[in-house]
Amino acid sequence: MEKEVNEEKRAKFIEYAGKRVNNVLHDIQILEPMARSNSYDFKKQDIDQMFNAMEETLNEAREEFYKKFEEKQKATKKVFSFGNTAEIENTEIEV
Repeated sequence: MEKEVNEEKRAKFIEYAGKRVNNVLHDIQILEPMARSNSYDFKKQDIDQMFNAMEETLNEAREEFYKKFEEKQKATKKVFSFGNTAEIENTEIEV
């Protein structure tokens, strides 16, 4: 069962996440001309170090989002009722 989304918080997330992702994309895109420029010299090891650092940071951020998402999904409280012993009702709780 997927937890219902607070639309106000979601709108704020969409606004701020969109801006921040665009900033990250811009910063990545301005690296690219360095690869084509004669002003710089670099080794394969330099490339690997740069992209490994970015990928590691991106993966860590992704894991934080998934972790929070999973916590929200598990944030249900089981409630027993004698009137309905065959079922246990899952009630969402605020995290």
